[in-house]
Amino acid sequence: MEIRISFFKAPVWNKAPLKVVSLFWVWMYVTMKYLQFGHDPDRNFDLVSRTNRLRCITGEEGQRQFKGMNFDYVTPGGTFYYCDDNSLLEVSNMVCIDLDHLDDDSEKMVRKISPKEMKQLLIQDPFFGEKTLLMFTSPRGHGLKWFVEVDLKQYDYKIWFNAIRNYLIQTYGLGDKQVDSSVANLSHACFISYDPDAYLRADQYEFFI
Repeated sequence: MEIRISFFKAPVWNKAPLKVVSLFWVWMYVTMKYLQFGHDPDRNFDLVSRTNRLRCITGEEGQRQFKGMNFDYVTPGGTFYYCDDNSLLEVSNMVCIDLDHLDDDSEKMVRKISPKEMKQLLIQDPFFGEKTLLMFTSPRGHGLKWFVEVDLKQYDYKIWFNAIRNYLIQTYGLGDKQVDSSVANLSHACFISYDPDAYLRADQYEFFI
């Protein structure tokens, strides 16, 4: 299954994509393994320090501003010539679920579980484990970006999103704020952050960048 999505350079108010990329390209960026093959000017080789700096900022508003200014992003829903739902070129047949506040001791946390533990549960999930394409720790460090294979010919993006979101809440006891409902639109931005242990499904690996 060949999946292509759009890649955008920071800041987040830049709505013009730089290029189309594969999940393998994103995984190489997230893990920083691409540096083994030489510097790529389209990827931020300073991602490690920027991710660490973000996680040292106190207060959600400060974190939000820093993330929006400094982190590149992708549109998991597909490829776009501009970052909005009306500018779709091709769907990816993939939904991205944003899990947050898993272990940050905030009032939004209902079930406390580390992102690492949650990642393993989702990879082993009887319904969606085999559909998990890519997963990495979110920029703040308290959540996950979970890319799930779906059939958009069967149902549209929002229906799939809400079904999977409800499944997570009911199956794993997560709270309403732990499974972000604000990213249900097809063109939503998914920020790329450093995670050396990011998961990529075996059939998405490539032999080139």
